[in-house]
Amino acid sequence: MKHFIHYLIFLSFLLTAYSLKSQGYQALNGSPYTGSTAVFNNPAASVGSLYKWDLSLFSLQFKMSTNSIYLQNFTFSHYDSSALKFNQGLNSHFIHATADVSLLNFLYKIDHSHAINFNIRGRTYNHIKTQPANIVDTVTSIHSFLINNRNTPYLDGFITHTGWLEADLNYSQVLIENNYQKLTGGVTLQIMKGLSGAYLKLNKISYLENKNVTDTTYTFTGGGGGFGYSDTYDQGTGNGGFSDFFNKTKLGIGLSLGIEYMIYNEEEYGNPVKNNLNYSWKIGASLMDIGSNYYTPSANSLQFSNPVSTIQDNGLDQKLSASSTLQGFRDSLATLFSSTGNVTNSFSITNPTRLVINIDKNLGSHFYVNSDLSLNFYSTTSYTKLRTRELNLLTLTPRWETIGLGAYLPVQYNTQGQLWVGAAVKLGPLVIGLHNLGLFQKDPSLNGGGYLLLSFHPFSRSKVLTNMDCAD
Repeated sequence: MKHFIHYLIFLSFLLTAYSLKSQGYQALNGSPYTGSTAVFNNPAASVGSLYKWDLSLFSLQFKMSTNSIYLQNFTFSHYDSSALKFNQGLNSHFIHATADVSLLNFLYKIDHSHAINFNIRGRTYNHIKTQPANIVDTVTSIHSFLINNRNTPYLDGFITHTGWLEADLNYSQVLIENNYQKLTGGVTLQIMKGLSGAYLKLNKISYLENKNVTDTTYTFTGGGGGFGYSDTYDQGTGNGGFSDFFNKTKLGIGLSLGIEYMIYNEEEYGNPVKNNLNYSWKIGASLMDIGSNYYTPSANSLQFSNPVSTIQDNGLDQKLSASSTLQGFRDSLATLFSSTGNVTNSFSITNPTRLVINIDKNLGSHFYVNSDLSLNFYSTTSYTKLRTRELNLLTLTPRWETIGLGAYLPVQYNTQGQLWVGAAVKLGPLVIGLHNLGLFQKDPSLNGGGYLLLSFHPFSRSKVLTNMDCAD
């Protein structure tokens, strides 16, 4: 049981980090130098780019928030399950993690007022949460787990995982412009293919402790739950390779919308220079990631409720430990409940729909301050719906930035009530950043992550400004 839990959590960590967008590149939000990746935060921002064209060969980002696990004496060259430790005690445990990989993100400004953007990316969102439970890394069986939780009224929690590949088609244009202000709008169409989906739900699993002279046993008395995963795991790649696997996945459509309002800096006599760099304030609002991904459930998916009264914890241990396959595990689990049912209908997992408000202030001399508020539309705790959400809530980022260099200090208060101070640098085409330096972290939990971006565009400021319609 101990090693099973360790490997389950570590596998979730690997899926999160390496499965194949999340709104995670905080340092770049609101910047006119961002280029093609600006649409990650606001679809209207592409026409507000400083460049005629921009090509991001790749970008990747990983973010994780947890109060439950940390690594001790861990090396990537060799994984030892004993390196994975739990923050012990009776707590409501959570792990929320997102990752994305973006390839060939290309921006082209048709003219001063119109721009297009194309991108291919893989994304994954992963959420694990329990009601208060005592989880320790010395657990070796269901029996020892229940002993540690003898004062817990019931077991309740969920796991939600979704991973998909998408192609983004973005268009933005200037809507209103005069000598003092500019309003732009944009839309991104997301064509998605759900590669991997899975969920587990436990709903108030209750049990009674039975003490006698020689032993202590536990009898399950109520509750239920369900689990499901996409049949892509059953199919594998097959003889047709990845293309055959990809063709069997379901198609989904997503949408992101945004507007951006810019107030130009005014020079003497009210004759401002009109370009995307010479602004005093820039205010953006966007509605991101409307849509869902769809998955065909595996035949091994199951819903269950009402434990059989004769089943005790030792019988449960024996039945489940004897299962060597997923089908065997499902069949064994089905015998433990009086009411079970197959999951036959396709299940959907909602994308992290959110409203993003971004305000960028130009302080002059290449200094800026950006504030970003992200408000999730959905909670992941719904028992009847499968949903994802972002970790971002409020981020304040002071930055110093030119075309080729930049230094950023994002300070984030996230949805889990954690205060993160990050840092990022730009060196020519390369941006490297960390979400959390651990300055305000009181425990060694795995909180934070990082991002990497490799982007190419014109690097001559005078040439960039000369190519603008209203350059100085």
